[in-house]
Amino acid sequence: MAKGFLLTVAGFDPTGGAGILRDCATFRSFGFLGSAVITANTVQNTKGVKRVEFTEGDFLIEQLDAVLEELPPKGVKLGLPHREERVNREIARRIESLAVPVVFDPVLAPTFGREFVEDPEAIAPLMEVATVVTPNYSEFKRLKPLFGEVFSEKVVVVKGAPKGEAEVEDLLIVKGEIVARVAHKRDDRVVRGTGCAFSSALTAFLAEPKGVVEAFEGAVSFVGSLRESAFVLNGWKQLYPLL
Repeated sequence: MAKGFLLTVAGFDPTGGAGILRDCATFRSFGFLGSAVITANTVQNTKGVKRVEFTEGDFLIEQLDAVLEELPPKGVKLGLPHREERVNREIARRIESLAVPVVFDPVLAPTFGREFVEDPEAIAPLMEVATVVTPNYSEFKRLKPLFGEVFSEKVVVVKGAPKGEAEVEDLLIVKGEIVARVAHKRDDRVVRGTGCAFSSALTAFLAEPKGVVEAFEGAVSFVGSLRESAFVLNGWKQLYPLL
């Protein structure tokens, strides 16, 4: 029997390697059903993003309202944000009223291709309502000057922070202090979908509910298993889940 619903508000990747398809697949891996609201549609494959079209704002909010009316989630994962602050503000207002764990993976740009969100300040409303924010190292460096005060008050997971020449590490930071860290061997291969899988797994753990340290360690372990199972597609590492 399913544990309930988890909601993802994120972009659509037609390959299934990232975005809402990856999120919902991850939710199912933890026994949850997934509902999804699409912030943007994309033309992309494993080689990069070719085109992005953001969902019209009023339509997106109408879609979100329809889902929340019938399927109250036990947790929310926020992925690719909308480019308009007005839309993000309306999303945040609705999500905040749910009083459930909210994990925000602030995807500003794909690994290959043009930036999704040109004005990082547009994501401020989503930052405010997040329980946990999960930037990768480059996103963290870019966002910290704008949201340093917010980060100091939140739970933040920084993924892939440098640790010497041969390793990187994932850091769990609570109100400015590192409370847990997990080191990995540096892997320069492109494995798509790890950020989406991590934040979705973290959402599932927090919704069970697990404590933040246990949820962090569980999500790190889950993504590590997915990396090991990734298969090569057209010369790239394409991530698919262990089911």
